[in-house]
Amino acid sequence: MYKKICLAGAVITLSACSQYRPGIVSQTITQTFSSQDAKIDSSKVSSVPYASMSLKVDDGPLAFIVLAWNENHIQKWLTADSKMVATQNGRIIKTLGFPDNLLTFESSTPDPLANPLIIQEGQQWKAQTQWKSDAFHAASVTSRFHWAGTQDFTIVGNTRNYRLLEEQVSSDVDGATYTQRYWVDAQTGQVVHSEQTLHPHGPVWSLTLLKPYS
Repeated sequence: MYKKICLAGAVITLSACSQYRPGIVSQTITQTFSSQDAKIDSSKVSSVPYASMSLKVDDGPLAFIVLAWNENHIQKWLTADSKMVATQNGRIIKTLGFPDNLLTFESSTPDPLANPLIIQEGQQWKAQTQWKSDAFHAASVTSRFHWAGTQDFTIVGNTRNYRLLEEQVSSDVDGATYTQRYWVDAQTGQVVHSEQTLHPHGPVWSLTLLKPYS
C-alpha cells in the first residue's frame, strides 16, 4: 500500500496530518521529471513509489502529479511546484496554487460518479460550486449524464477500450453550459481519464490516471 504522506504548505492547508514529511513527494517529482512537458513512460511511472496522474490545463505543459494524501475517499495530488489538485471519484473538487482555483464543489446528494456504471441515460444531478478567477464567484449547477459509446484510449503505451460518459452541465450564472467527459473502465467503474471544466467559462483540465492508489 502506498504511504500516506503529509506535506508542508499546500497539503497542510487542506488537511491536518499525523505523519509529517515536508517536501518528500515534491522532491520525488522534481528528481524524476522536468518542469516542462513531462516525458511520461512506463519506466518512469514505475520508478515513483506513489499513485500518479498526468495533468494538462488547456494548452499548458503536461505535468506529472502524485498522490500526497488519501482521506475519506478524497485524493490530494501534488505537483512538483507544490500546487494541489483534490479529486473524489475522479472528479476535481478543489485546487490550490493555480491562477484559476476551484474553492469548493459540494452537493446534498451523492455524486453519480461514485458508481458510474449504474448511471442512467439522462440522469440529473445538482451541485454548488465556488471558485476564484480574479474575484470570488459562486454558482449552482445542474448536470445531465449521457453515455456516448466507447472509445480507445492509450495510457503509458497500453491501449484499451473504455466507456465514454458525458456530463452536460448548465449553470445559473448567465446560463453558461459546458460538457465534461470521463473515460470509464467497463469492469471496475474507475475513471481513468477525464476532461473537466471546473466552472463556467473556465479552462479544460485533462487528467489521466497512470498508477492507481491501492
